[in-house]
Amino acid sequence: MRFVLIAIILTTLVTPPGASLKKLWDIPFNNVNAKTVRAYSYDSVQVEEIKYRSRDYKGTPVWIFGYYVYPKRAKKIPAILLVHGGGGSAHLSRAANWARRGYAVLAIDLPGKGQQRASSRSTGPDMSVPVLLRTKPDLTYNYLVHAVAATRNAITYLSQREEVDSQRIGMVGLSWGGVITLLTNGQDKRLKTAVNVFGAGYIPEGCTWQDRFKAMSKEELGLWNSFIDPKNFLETQHAPILFITGTNDHCYYLPTFQKSYEEVPATKKIYLVPNLRHRFLADTQRVVWRWLDNKLKSTGSFPEIGFRPAFKKDDKVVLAVTAKANSSIRRATLYYTKGQPSGWTKKAWKGIDAYYEDGIYYFGVPEIMINPDTLFFITVKDDKGGATSIPIRSLLKVKLPNGKIVYSVSSPIEQIYKNPPPFEFIGNEVIPRFKQLHLSKKEKVYKLIRYPKTKRL
Repeated sequence: MRFVLIAIILTTLVTPPGASLKKLWDIPFNNVNAKTVRAYSYDSVQVEEIKYRSRDYKGTPVWIFGYYVYPKRAKKIPAILLVHGGGGSAHLSRAANWARRGYAVLAIDLPGKGQQRASSRSTGPDMSVPVLLRTKPDLTYNYLVHAVAATRNAITYLSQREEVDSQRIGMVGLSWGGVITLLTNGQDKRLKTAVNVFGAGYIPEGCTWQDRFKAMSKEELGLWNSFIDPKNFLETQHAPILFITGTNDHCYYLPTFQKSYEEVPATKKIYLVPNLRHRFLADTQRVVWRWLDNKLKSTGSFPEIGFRPAFKKDDKVVLAVTAKANSSIRRATLYYTKGQPSGWTKKAWKGIDAYYEDGIYYFGVPEIMINPDTLFFITVKDDKGGATSIPIRSLLKVKLPNGKIVYSVSSPIEQIYKNPPPFEFIGNEVIPRFKQLHLSKKEKVYKLIRYPKTKRL
């Protein structure tokens, strides 16, 4: 009861009168006010430069610019909404490249201008970090509220076009565009699929804007966490979603990215690119195309990967996965890096190729490498460009209360600087209940901290 009362008090302190998630983010789904500014052919596709009305900002109408690009003579084809990140804008060449693959594509300038966005053709609040994190004087001043209104109105626009099959609309967002994708897919059930590149929830827990969040008042941070952060919409993600990031991304740290992924109940996959920072490369784009073709055109399949129990063999810890696809699996690779779950942007990841036998891919990790921990993940790729990973975990060297040394595999890492408790102890060891792990730097081993014994009343 005491906990409930405290929760009610805290919620009251950070919740403005009359505020609610639905009221803050909701927009009407009636026909969007749109106009074509210019129309022309661009190589083999048709281009319309459009503007459509979005949510008012400070009582002033907001107009969003976009390139609407589609194959000539297209009829009822799938559509993709492309959403850029901070400092970005709509690119005609990229939209045209995607349209040549048989999609109607809408690439938009997110609202306003802002840093490195002088070329933006949209009106509204500026896309700058202070506005992206803003909660005062009113939550409707926050940039993301208007960005999501722009994407949801874009979905309405696509639904109205005669070239588009309104039941097959997907969304791809990069960086802040990935955050906006999470916010949109968590609210708008008209999406058939989504791709989030780099974006995450729980942003204050690990990101490049850490100092700005720390400088917030308790009230401001409470408002952000309760109303703005994408974590509020992870459990309502409905369309199948692909999460993509680089292991060394400096904007949204890997643990918060994985924490967000783990909370999504919808059909999902994760693809981790070793040693990649905050860049969207051609190889990654091909993985996105493969996902979209599978979800919007029902062509081919996307690789499935299953994590199997680890075991010891000689002086190695053997990790194993199953993998399948409608096409053939081209490669399975274990990526590893030594050390604890910290310094994410500076880690160097190396690969170990698999040994394949009877439908299982095996990876031998020498015990000497687990001293006292090694981070790892496994990726499988098919011969059509699809790729799937398992989230990053830790391999840990653990000293039991009886002095015996064993190895364990952790749950997916969801916090910076902290190894989660073991998911399994290799060799099916019977382990007493414990509260957490403690690193003994002297012995280079993790020790178990037991739960205290229950006192009898």
